[in-house]
Amino acid sequence: MDISELFPAGPIIDETDQIGRRSSIEDLAQRLRAGDVVRVFDRRRWGKSSVARAALARLHDQGVIAVRLPLDEYPTAEAAAAVLASHFLSETQRAASGARSLGGRLGGVLAQAGKAAGSEEASALGGLLEGLRPDELTLSQVLTAIPQDLARRQRTAAVTIDEAHLIARWRKTDRAALRAFFERNDRRAGVVMASSDQKAEEKLRKPEVLGYLGEEFPLPAIDVEDWRHGLRRRFRNAGVPIDDDALEFLLDESKGHPYCTMLLAKKAAEVAGAFEVTTRSVIAVALPTVRKHEAWKLRDRG
Repeated sequence: MDISELFPAGPIIDETDQIGRRSSIEDLAQRLRAGDVVRVFDRRRWGKSSVARAALARLHDQGVIAVRLPLDEYPTAEAAAAVLASHFLSETQRAASGARSLGGRLGGVLAQAGKAAGSEEASALGGLLEGLRPDELTLSQVLTAIPQDLARRQRTAAVTIDEAHLIARWRKTDRAALRAFFERNDRRAGVVMASSDQKAEEKLRKPEVLGYLGEEFPLPAIDVEDWRHGLRRRFRNAGVPIDDDALEFLLDESKGHPYCTMLLAKKAAEVAGAFEVTTRSVIAVALPTVRKHEAWKLRDRG
């Protein structure tokens, strides 16, 4: 197997590629299915988005409407409304309305989001939004329609909002619409708000912004035994088994930080290819390169 597949060091990792996160994924999926509003505010590269997306994938497989709303890609309330609508519009209506009736700037966003949504995640919100022109499709209208539609069809939904601190930049009316959505939630829609911004809670907690942020969902450090078991297996599958001393050295240097640990393991496996075994010396050779990475520097800043 390719080393990059065995040691994925990316912004979002599938559940099967994650080490030591199964219980967190299960817990978060359960909270979302129960219709809870939770917040995951933690350091960068800690695995928030990976855990959230894995929880969404589980729920999607169980028939829940699963929606990921990355505010770094869709930062405005109008764009957020379009993304949400695209996931709830029926495939038939989306095809019929498409570029023909959803023209203009908002229509372009909706068309782009619709492609990301996929037919399997779509539902029949269309009737509740029928007759609205693109420039009339507000966040308030979408958030008001979604719970009604879910109740009518006896469905549930789960939404993750990445980079949630950007909500603080929205207009007052749009923040109020989201606040009202949380307040009137009949537990058919679970929501995760995730952010790496150190002041995210301070920004959003203000009454004039959101006030209510739901329950905290702490994402714990990965247990060292999970790391040992998972990494031994992956180095073995890479054809460069790691000895115990090298493994402990790797974990000490990375401090068990998810992204940094995988980054160092990947580089070490690449270096070890010339020796067919991963030793402490191999880890030492790999260290100078990975220490230059932004994630390593961010980790050291705490």
